[in-house]
Amino acid sequence: MAVSPAVIGRAVGLAVLLVLTLKVLGRGLAMAQGGILGFLHGVNLVFHEAGHVIFGFFGEFMGIAGGSLSQVLIPVVATIAFLKTRQYASAAATLFWTGQSLADVAVYAADGRAMALPLLAEGLIHDWNWILGRLGLLGSAETIGRVIFALAALTMLAALGLLALDLLAKWRDAAGGRVDTDGAPRVE
Repeated sequence: MAVSPAVIGRAVGLAVLLVLTLKVLGRGLAMAQGGILGFLHGVNLVFHEAGHVIFGFFGEFMGIAGGSLSQVLIPVVATIAFLKTRQYASAAATLFWTGQSLADVAVYAADGRAMALPLLAEGLIHDWNWILGRLGLLGSAETIGRVIFALAALTMLAALGLLALDLLAKWRDAAGGRVDTDGAPRVE
């Protein structure tokens, strides 16, 4: 029996997401530097900055919080769209992205009191310093960052689980002869 491309693709994807998850978890509350995670950080940053503008229409607090909110909502929306269309491998990839984006937010939130991270330009406010200061939680910045990071870790682990289940389903489909040679489900 030949292994279908759908099975191979999901197995490779699972291996890649596992390595990336371990990298994110291993770095903890440190910012991503270079590689795929550095690239994803750059993508997250674009959505983060756009979120300030979009959510700014709802007032100052939402405008500032909207950066972190937007960078997490974009992959969440993509995940929901893929789940609705039963594209589970794609949903797993965007769910991983959600977790990785949450990890980025965790780093930023944990830095709220220390403000050691570089900002995009001189004179900008540190979102999480401002948010936590307004909420009277600035002294808890590191704890809040750790809680967000734990949520990020759980989200990435859920992505791995989803992709593993999809891989298993495609493997069973292939073993039962329920797929065409290109890995697509056979229409009967």
